[in-house]
Amino acid sequence: MNHQLAKQIEDLEVLLLLPEVRRSAKRISELLADDFVEFGMFGKIYSKQDFVELLPNSEEEKFEKYEASDFKAREIAADTVLLTYKASIEFLKTNEKIWTLRCSIWQKRGKNWQMIFHQGTVIKDD
Repeated sequence: MNHQLAKQIEDLEVLLLLPEVRRSAKRISELLADDFVEFGMFGKIYSKQDFVELLPNSEEEKFEKYEASDFKAREIAADTVLLTYKASIEFLKTNEKIWTLRCSIWQKRGKNWQMIFHQGTVIKDD
């Protein structure tokens, strides 16, 4: 796979972990496709609209810190990339940290890449 494309997709993914992006309905709307679906780490299913409405106003988001590593990108079809990685979420109020395995599917829609699918799975601490 093209290294430049892999890096571009990784950078887009990391954007969605940043507090300033997570608080912006506009940025979330730009990065998630209209038909986006997420299988959340605790079993809930989310749509783009869920995140556009919930994340910018979430008090919990103010007390969470995300870190990601071990990115692997794989082109699975023309203009479609599967990105896998490991992430931690630190809950700043309690100092609890959980680790997750993550996968996202990014697809080029027009001139922009948008996430069409995401799943997070909680794993045991390292």
